[in-house]
Amino acid sequence: MITIIWLPESLSYWNLYLTAMKKQILQSINDPEALEMLFRKDKNGFTLGFPEATAGIETELIRFWQIRLKKETAGQKHQLLKTDLWIFSILSIVIALLVKAHLIFGNITMEDYWFRNFTTIAFAGLTTWIILKNRTTSIKNILMLVLPAIILVVFINLLPYKLCDTTTLALIHAPLFMWFIFGLAWVSFKYNNASKVSAFIRYNGELLTMFGLLCIAWAVFSGMTIGLFSVIGKDIGKIYPENIGIVGVAVFPILAAWLIELYPDITSRIAPIIARVFTPLVLILSVVYLFAITYYGIDLSKNREFLIVFNLLLLGVMAIILFSLSEIDKSDIRKLNIILILVLAVVTLIIDLFALRAIIFRLSDGFTPNRTVALISNILFLVNLLLILPGLFLAGFKGKSLDRVEKIIYIYLPVYFLYCVAVIFVFPFIFGMK
Repeated sequence: MITIIWLPESLSYWNLYLTAMKKQILQSINDPEALEMLFRKDKNGFTLGFPEATAGIETELIRFWQIRLKKETAGQKHQLLKTDLWIFSILSIVIALLVKAHLIFGNITMEDYWFRNFTTIAFAGLTTWIILKNRTTSIKNILMLVLPAIILVVFINLLPYKLCDTTTLALIHAPLFMWFIFGLAWVSFKYNNASKVSAFIRYNGELLTMFGLLCIAWAVFSGMTIGLFSVIGKDIGKIYPENIGIVGVAVFPILAAWLIELYPDITSRIAPIIARVFTPLVLILSVVYLFAITYYGIDLSKNREFLIVFNLLLLGVMAIILFSLSEIDKSDIRKLNIILILVLAVVTLIIDLFALRAIIFRLSDGFTPNRTVALISNILFLVNLLLILPGLFLAGFKGKSLDRVEKIIYIYLPVYFLYCVAVIFVFPFIFGMK
């Protein structure tokens, strides 16, 4: 599903010059005067090259330049490159063709095809964009990205089309599998670099923010389009979503990534605000929900729907915790922010224990695919929370660095990946495609 497109223009003068600038920055990384001279020589090239050149390196001098460049680029946009426009256009066409590829196979319904492949296509396009932007030329690295994606696509399309629990679980976890491939491409295979992984998690928040804004704008535009055609007696309410609307949504991840690159100041300002606003709101929601369950005496072990909602809440809160941690500015860590995240983590731990108790009780009736997945995922969440809580406590009350928490997060991510692989490729055989 990942389509590699080679454009000679990607080796344009601008890209070669930017590469040379990054090399000069690295050579002068400990020389304040040399860095100042490079900056004065070419502010635009220096501003674009500095973040990539210093990725994963943390010194006081680099931190100074990060703060300075953040102020320099506030409200500015990066140069619109002709190469990027070509890459975006070609990738958009390829994605549109893949989204409508179900027309080639007469025995596959549109709904079945999209359920199995839509998110995979979107992530494949996004990963290809990152591969091209990072100028990944190593055949070994490209194969490490492409082969798992191809194996996933082939496997999920060979699963029985009569949906069962194992098939549904595999399809639900397929986007998570593709997210790991996308992450590997984004960090340029530097998955042992805590700063890189933290930056990737932060980038996901910015990407979701921009993607959400695009979807809102697209929904308004689509509503206007359908409404205007209905005025002249043409009902396009059925053909528009299937042929135009869905294609737009599939292309938006790449467009969002491009817009973030063009206007880095927009999402970099919005995402931290969202993290700060939603952290206390999610904390209040979690506490109120726990209180309501206790007050009304709801037995999760006997109420499957409540247990599902409970696990979705747990997943959402875990995502908020990771996102909030990635958005904290290490140069200005406020104890209140850390304490809020710490309290949220404690409440999440209690939620997890409630869910685990209910799941273990339901296992008395035997193991099923859903119960097994719920049990494993809740245990993984529990261990993850127990590992990061001491680091959060030390950061919130003892003024320690968050580096320990950050390190635990990137070390633990491969565990989630292995869990995802097991659910997709192993569980269907263990449970006999049931």
